[in-house]
Amino acid sequence: MSYQVLARKWRPQTFDEVVGQPTLTRTLRNALASGRVGHAFLLSGARGVGKTTTARILAKALNCSRGEGPTPEPCGACSSCREVAAGTALDVQEIDGATNNGVEQVRELRESARYNPARDRFKIWIIDEVHMLSTGAFNALLKTLEEPPPRVKFIFATTEYHKIPDTILSRCQQYDFRMIPARELLAHLRTVAEGEGIRVTDEALARVARAAEGSVRDALSLFDQVLAFSGSEVKDEDVTALLGLVDRELLLRASSAVVSGDSLAALELVESLADFGSDYRNFTREVLLHFRELLLLKLAPPSSGLLSGILPEERDRMKPLAEALSEEDLLRAFEVLTQAETDLRLAQDPRVTLELALLKLVQLRRLVPFAELVERVERLAAGRPSPAPVPPAPSRSATKAAELPAAALPAAPPAAAAPAEGPAGLLAAMVGLSAARPSLAQSLRGAVPRLEGDVLALEVAPDFAAFAGMHADEYADLARKAAGRPLKVQIRASAASAEPEAPPTLETVKRERLRKEAEREPAVQEALDLFEGKLVDVREAKPAKENA
Repeated sequence: MSYQVLARKWRPQTFDEVVGQPTLTRTLRNALASGRVGHAFLLSGARGVGKTTTARILAKALNCSRGEGPTPEPCGACSSCREVAAGTALDVQEIDGATNNGVEQVRELRESARYNPARDRFKIWIIDEVHMLSTGAFNALLKTLEEPPPRVKFIFATTEYHKIPDTILSRCQQYDFRMIPARELLAHLRTVAEGEGIRVTDEALARVARAAEGSVRDALSLFDQVLAFSGSEVKDEDVTALLGLVDRELLLRASSAVVSGDSLAALELVESLADFGSDYRNFTREVLLHFRELLLLKLAPPSSGLLSGILPEERDRMKPLAEALSEEDLLRAFEVLTQAETDLRLAQDPRVTLELALLKLVQLRRLVPFAELVERVERLAAGRPSPAPVPPAPSRSATKAAELPAAALPAAPPAAAAPAEGPAGLLAAMVGLSAARPSLAQSLRGAVPRLEGDVLALEVAPDFAAFAGMHADEYADLARKAAGRPLKVQIRASAASAEPEAPPTLETVKRERLRKEAEREPAVQEALDLFEGKLVDVREAKPAKENA
């Protein structure tokens, strides 16, 4: 006897056995029990969710010979029921709409509909993929569909509901099949495994159910493939390897690297994928679904049906990761991974594309949320002090170093000592350090330095003022190296020497005093650091007018 695949062997034979369509099957059962049976039915939905199976059960219910009329419980034992199940019933014709889509075939159907059934109660046509009929074929079917002979029934099935003409839709009772939830697929696979005497874990079945993406037929076909590989005892790693799925451990490593901010761990993860020969795009999709599960764990209560697709032992491992990530972190992760999945379709080097995406995820947690940024600005405006900064999570290398005994740690190099010279000596050191950049050194020669605390003011010749202003960051780096500590550098243009310098006006003296006061103000310094800005102008605040 030839082997029968699971999808055919375990095909439902009654409405009660149909997986994941309780509302639809209840409606059909009630219609049959009450005698409110239409003459045309349209069953629509994705592949493998039970459309053709339900059409056959409905045909058996209409023609079962054990009762005096249609019944919601076909016996499955009479000649009519057995012939419908085997596909040999003379009065139940199954037609493939993709190959019988012309006007001539529909005309033959109309001619045949004029005659009474050969034996059964109704003459039934099941047309699969009915959306493949041509426009002419649909038009030829309209009249018969609207006013069929009393003993004729039509059952249409389609995966593309939107391609059915409205004139056909209005003449049919419409039933929409839903995708099967993973938990119901898992339960059905468990029933099949027990019936076949297969030893398999819930984790392995859950992976098959997730890979089926809501299709019962796909789930059974994948399970058939697994059994061909593993035999009567299925191991978790067999399912992962055979179906090309991503090991859950790799997904947990990805989210753990994001939580800990460990860039090295992210790169090592991609190296592991390369060793396993995993598909980078498939891994990206799996990571995206993994972060969705983390979001559900973060938001949904333990009793929520949203968590039904996550096994209890997986929840325990994922819960700390979900708590460590904010909703904003997870939403940004969705954006990065969605873009990465799109980029991987055309990427010249998929590995580098994936590595960049994971490194972005690692760095995203260091971004300051916009709301927090606004709060800091408002706090500065109100003159309130900033809270003490929270130190960032230590990297993995730092954690490892902390675990070593003090004697095993290498001695830290001594900090560079600040030069003993004053501003002139500091300027000379900067000129020496900039020897490799003659343009920087040239503008420093002849400059007048002034050192006030952590601020180094450099008055340069007017001809070099614009150039020096554009390279202020490089001068700050030179000053840091020369002084051995961070310094802020301010570039100012010196007055022309051709004419004697005019005495400063009262307004100039006042502005200079205000500038120095502003530079010493902590709130101003924090604002400059926050936005990486510089002080451009200072104005004295006008006193508020008193109410009359």
